[in-house]
Amino acid sequence: MLSEVRAYSFDESGLEELQNSQDGNDWPVVYLIHNDKAIYIGETTSAAYRMSQHLKNDEKKSLNVIEIVFDKQFNKSVILDYEQRLIKYFTVDGRFKTILNKNKGQQASHDYYDRQKYRNDFPVLWNELRRKNLATKTLDVIENDNIFKFSPYNSLTGEQNGVAVQIIKSICASFTFMKNRNTAYVDLVDGSAGTGKTVLAISLINSIINATKIEDYSPDEDDVFDEFDEDKLLALRQLKDIIQKERGGKPFKIGLVFPMPGIRKTVSRVFKMAGNGLTSSMVIGPNDVVKEQYDILFVDESHRLSKRKNLTNYNSYDDTCRKLGLDKESTNQLEWILKSAKHVVLFYDKHQSVKSSDITYNDFHETLDKYANPIKHHVLLTQMRCEGGDTYLKYVSDIMHAKKTEFKQIENYQFRIFDDVDDLVNAIRKKDDEVGLSKTVAGFSWEWVTKPAKAVPNNMDYYNGLVEKGEYDIPIQGHKYIWNLSNEEWITREDSHYTIGCIHTSQGYDMNYVGVIFGKEIDYNPDTKEIEIDLKKFKDKKVKAGTDEKIVKDLILNTYTTILARGIKGCYVYAYNKHLQDYLKDYIVEANDVTLQ
Repeated sequence: MLSEVRAYSFDESGLEELQNSQDGNDWPVVYLIHNDKAIYIGETTSAAYRMSQHLKNDEKKSLNVIEIVFDKQFNKSVILDYEQRLIKYFTVDGRFKTILNKNKGQQASHDYYDRQKYRNDFPVLWNELRRKNLATKTLDVIENDNIFKFSPYNSLTGEQNGVAVQIIKSICASFTFMKNRNTAYVDLVDGSAGTGKTVLAISLINSIINATKIEDYSPDEDDVFDEFDEDKLLALRQLKDIIQKERGGKPFKIGLVFPMPGIRKTVSRVFKMAGNGLTSSMVIGPNDVVKEQYDILFVDESHRLSKRKNLTNYNSYDDTCRKLGLDKESTNQLEWILKSAKHVVLFYDKHQSVKSSDITYNDFHETLDKYANPIKHHVLLTQMRCEGGDTYLKYVSDIMHAKKTEFKQIENYQFRIFDDVDDLVNAIRKKDDEVGLSKTVAGFSWEWVTKPAKAVPNNMDYYNGLVEKGEYDIPIQGHKYIWNLSNEEWITREDSHYTIGCIHTSQGYDMNYVGVIFGKEIDYNPDTKEIEIDLKKFKDKKVKAGTDEKIVKDLILNTYTTILARGIKGCYVYAYNKHLQDYLKDYIVEANDVTLQ
């Protein structure tokens, strides 16, 4: 790409200079208007005309420079794509305290001619912006930040956008002709791991929170939605009318419920940084739904909502039941949600239930049938996370259920098995050094002996102290490892480079590479040709207590299937038991220095 970034003063003299320049009046460009603290990013086919409009905008009067990206190969699709990418990257980069754009995250991502070439060229532009001190972080650093992955400015795919439109229309119906009902209006979104459920939830909340701003920017040329988003624009305008006319301008009280505390804390930080109407207080746990009067509750990972079984904190559960006037023995957290909001959006995957406290598939749907009406169903099918795609996920599922009969090469994905567990751990640590966000996770067949009595600071001192004292949790082949030192945001911690995570600290997060250690509790029987589970060697007492053995075994299989799907670029595997290791070798490429490049 041969882009040129030209700077003009953001005033009448700069406008005159731009009007007299080559390509200043009739060529697709991306531009950045800024001062030292705030920036606005846009695209246009006439830089001079667009600049004249911006000069009349009171909000932009404090800006003093406009940087315009000219390129002879740009077209309308490219500049729309680059505009969205720049907004998202600048939001995470942090060079500018304020991003003035209001509408982004509404447009859907779509393919266009030679898109991959332009995407490959984007780093050249970003490096030029860094050289000009308009950005600070590298793309790799930004892309490995969970704030980037959960950004409200993520573009949606066509599939996600279609579901988003239907949900916004449901919410419109919920607060007009169905507003006096006694049951919750529910949208249920089914989607397997990696289909973008969390991204969709966050994007929807951002859209709804900012629906009242629609007319503020829709007349501007570089804020006009393309034809792919016309339905969403119309739905959001309808929602705006409801807020203004039905609710007297009162905004919706919205909560985003995460049953798992680790990812809840991460997304809370995302909302705090994003601004634009999003606040960290919107991100809550199931127990928090009784603390406010909510209009709309979004529930991510709703398969992880609990019943009163094998919980860590029964008192908190019982207190919430009391406040809602519900019988603690017969209710569950899904019923709490349905009784705490007029409209509920649930994101669900029955294959990712991993604890005996999780509400079962049957109880989930029985609760919905009893306390929700109407229920609208949506499905996300397209794999967004794993570069091995649906082929890899289906392959892994078949392997874990002993249904696979022949080896399959997974293209564009490193699926490798190691004979030495320490080779796997070190390979993942090397990937963590090279590309970041690469961690090792294990099955729960070792006691958490080193569990800290209180929260541990996010540095290496505590870990190093354990090593010096010879303390450890996981002994394998003469090697010794330590479990994660925190249940919250383990993946982003400094010590995660050395410690071993579990399903509870990794579920909901993406990793570039994931190492998976199959524990002592899982093996393969070459005679019966089945995967077998020895519950005596499974150490998660809260999962086992009072639970049918078959259910626990299914949860363990779900656990391994889930963590095998955490890696974007690759998954490295080691099995403690020899029969399982031999079985897996029939389907996974054996690791060597060449295959790991």
